[in-house]
Amino acid sequence: MRLSSASYGWILILFLGLIISGCSASSQRPEGKPVNRAALRALGKVLFFEPALSINGKRSCASCHRPDKAFTDHRITSRALRFTANVGRNAPTLLNAAGQRRYFHDGRATTMSEVIRQVISSPVEMGSSYALITARLNQSSLYCHWFDQALHAPIGEATINAALTAYVESLRSRDAPYDVARRRGRSLPAAAQAGQQLFSLARLGCAGCHAGSSFRDGQRHEVRPGEWVKTPTLRNVAVTPPYGADGQAATLAQAIRSPFHQLQLTHPLQPQQEAQLIAFLQALTDTTSTEHRSPLTLPDLPDLPDRRVGGLY
Repeated sequence: MRLSSASYGWILILFLGLIISGCSASSQRPEGKPVNRAALRALGKVLFFEPALSINGKRSCASCHRPDKAFTDHRITSRALRFTANVGRNAPTLLNAAGQRRYFHDGRATTMSEVIRQVISSPVEMGSSYALITARLNQSSLYCHWFDQALHAPIGEATINAALTAYVESLRSRDAPYDVARRRGRSLPAAAQAGQQLFSLARLGCAGCHAGSSFRDGQRHEVRPGEWVKTPTLRNVAVTPPYGADGQAATLAQAIRSPFHQLQLTHPLQPQQEAQLIAFLQALTDTTSTEHRSPLTLPDLPDLPDRRVGGLY
C-alpha cells in the first residue's frame, strides 16, 4: 500500500511529537502503587483553571464556575464558546456537587467523568477533545511530573477526568449558620428558625424535594409540561442567583413564587412567611466557600504562551 504525501506528513508530525513531548509516551502506572490524593486534588485544581482544555485556549471550567461567586457565574445563562452566544442553561454551583446520582439540570449524566467529557467536547462550551488537550499538556514537563506524582500514569482522558473529579469532590460546604447551630445544639435567629419550621411543613413541600444534608432528593421533576429538571441543592442558594435551569428568577422571592413552587402549596404564603422562609435559606450560606482561590500561575505551554489563569471569558 502506497501512502500519500499527506499521510507521510501526519506520520512525521506524530513522530516529532513523541520526540519533543515533555512526557514519556511509554510510561505506565506501576502495579499497586497508590494514588496520591492530595497531589491529585492539587492537579485537578490547576486543570480547573486551565484554558488549554478549550479549543481556543480562552475558556476553562472556572469560566462558568467562579469561586468568588460560589462556583456559579451569576448569569441568567452561561456564556458559550462563541463569546456573543449563551449555552442556554444557568450554571449550577459545584459546591457539594460530588456524589449525586444525576448531573446537569436535566440529569442526563450519572458520573462526574461523563460531565467533564460532555463539557470538553461540547461545541458550545469547550469545543475541544482529549487528544488536543493531551497533546498540549504533554508539552509541559511540569504537567508530566504532576500526573506522574498524583497517578503514576501518563496524561490522557482517564487521568484528566480523575484529577478534575478529585478537585470537585473537595469543594465541600458544610459550615453555614445552619450547620454551626446544629453542631452546637443551638437555634437559628428567630426569623430563620421560623423559616426552618415552615420549610419542614408537609403542606409546603419544600423538605420533600430538598431533603437531607445536601437539600436535594436526587430526582427529576416536571417543572413545566414536558420539561424535567433535577432538584438543585439549596446550600448557598442565597449567593447563587439567578435561579432555575433557565435562570429566569432573579431573586429567591421570585423563585418561591414561580408557578412550579406555587403548585406545591396547599395555601399561599403570607408575606411574613415568605420572608421567614428566605431567612432560613440565607442561613444555608457558607461564607468559607468564597475563600477558594485560583492558582497564581500555570505551567508554560509553547502552543498557548499568553493564556490566562481561568481563561479570558
